Amino acid sequence: MSNQMFVFALAAGAALLAVWIHARFPGLTPERMGKTLLHTGVAFALLKLTPGLGDSQAAMFAGVFLFVLPALTYAMLCSIWVLKLAQTALGVSR
Repeated sequence: MSNQMFVFALAAGAALLAVWIHARFPGLTPERMGKTLLHTGVAFALLKLTPGLGDSQAAMFAGVFLFVLPALTYAMLCSIWVLKLAQTALGVSR
């Protein structure tokens, strides 16, 4: 598998996990936009602060699945929350 395909699969998996978490636990959605934007800032800061994954293949594998995947899932979940609250604020939610 090429690096590009792995990154695509990782991002798609994180998106599916975020959608599942949003559907399974709807009570996690913050009620106010300010709190949602705070969560979004934390999520993207976590993505920027992911550690160097090391030189060995095992260290890279562990780093991707222990740090990058959860941070990416959290960022995508926050994006879903922002979209949901924006729809609610505009009055177009169902």
